[in-house]
Amino acid sequence: MLFSLSQQEHFFSDIDLILPEIKKIKLYNQEEHNLITKQNSTWPGYRSMPLLNTNPILWQYVSQLLFYKKIIAKGGWKIFSCIHLRLKKNKIEDWIHKDEADGQYDSTCLIYLSDTNLESGTRLYDDNKNLINDIKFVKNRAIIFSGNYNHMGYGHYGDSIDNGRLTLNIFLKKIK
Repeated sequence: MLFSLSQQEHFFSDIDLILPEIKKIKLYNQEEHNLITKQNSTWPGYRSMPLLNTNPILWQYVSQLLFYKKIIAKGGWKIFSCIHLRLKKNKIEDWIHKDEADGQYDSTCLIYLSDTNLESGTRLYDDNKNLINDIKFVKNRAIIFSGNYNHMGYGHYGDSIDNGRLTLNIFLKKIK
């Protein structure tokens, strides 16, 4: 486990310049995404293909910010990132899960991109699914937690990329 939980406000110093570029990235529903990637992933809402492939300059910028902001230390890292949009209609599709279940990644970093919505956020749970933390959705907030935590996004809202719950999801694994 790399992180238990940490949080950083104002992840991007220039979020209003970056957000229009992020919104240009094509998003896919789960069925379309699985057809293209030949995977059987499950998640609610819409996701982009890996940021490394869809916008390598943005991927490089985000990766450098992870080091600069001391979220991860210099060295070898496997970093996977994608854009994730959840809308009001996706509320019933979410569930408590762990990101490290397949062992590919140790930690998760979520960056909240949409306008602040205190009725939305991410909840962390213990192994008995008791709530242990509730992190509110504040624009430009990054939260970092162990992929071993049970967690769930909640309070999905809006009906488009312009007013829905938009996040940058980053999965991290230290390469030994």
